[in-house]
Amino acid sequence: MRVFSIKRVGVSLVLGFLLPLSYALFLSVLYDFLKRPTPQFLVWPFGWPRPLWIFLMGRQPTEGDLVFGIAFLAACNVLLYGLLVYISLSALSLIRRRPDQGEFPPLPTPFS
Repeated sequence: MRVFSIKRVGVSLVLGFLLPLSYALFLSVLYDFLKRPTPQFLVWPFGWPRPLWIFLMGRQPTEGDLVFGIAFLAACNVLLYGLLVYISLSALSLIRRRPDQGEFPPLPTPFS
């Protein structure tokens, strides 16, 4: 098994972006339909980088920090979920490893 695969990296980055985005859109549509506020614990899977962002900034964010904050949250989610997908795909590749096809070639006959 190869440790690094460019296909795996590409799929991991795409899924690392799409998984939290689709989950956030699903929550938004569901709770808009139910006309209730979204419970805070359901936002944690994609909102976890916000405390890290506040810690790194050393202050509470302002309106001017909104664009950078959204980019930071997206990048952290892509890295986290992309890494999880990459590890999962690597494990799946290791599990589904194909056995060698055929048998070993015959031994050479000795010269007399």
